Amino acid sequence: MSHNTESVAGLLDGELKGLRLWLAKRHISACPVCALEYRHQQRVRRLLRANPTAAAMGDSAEFFWSKVKTEIQRRGEESIEVPLPRLALADWLRQHQFAMATAVALVIAAGSAVWFMQTVRRAPEVTASVAAPAGFAEVEQLKTPVPHSAATTFDSEDAGVTVIWVTGLPWTPDMNEMKTQFANLDT
Repeated sequence: MSHNTESVAGLLDGELKGLRLWLAKRHISACPVCALEYRHQQRVRRLLRANPTAAAMGDSAEFFWSKVKTEIQRRGEESIEVPLPRLALADWLRQHQFAMATAVALVIAAGSAVWFMQTVRRAPEVTASVAAPAGFAEVEQLKTPVPHSAATTFDSEDAGVTVIWVTGLPWTPDMNEMKTQFANLDT
């Protein structure tokens, strides 16, 4: 239990029951700060009971309420603007903490996605190479875009080979020469 004057007041008012009552009594018996607060509130309550305030009203209750009723009728449908308190930035952030947490998470996710996309773009041109068994051609996947071109596949039943032809490039059977052509496309 922390130092809480409301719990002390609840104990004095008899509002605490069961486990909360037991915990409050135990805490007050062990905590000098709360024991002092408990004794202080007991003394204030004794003084208030010994010296009750007398309600002094210059008018009778009926006359008072008739004045209230007359004032309400006089104002009629008049609207009263109650100024809203201005919130400090800390108050606004406290009220919108879940929205702020969501916004921060989205900004982090978007930043991570942008970073990931830039990392992927900086990858080397050749991303995969498949070692071919004897009698087969080696296949490489290139990430270099070929402007104004289209790739077409041709299946050959005779040799069981698939050929991919990129229009706009001259054909060469030498893979190193083909890489050179791809590398020079940007210039």
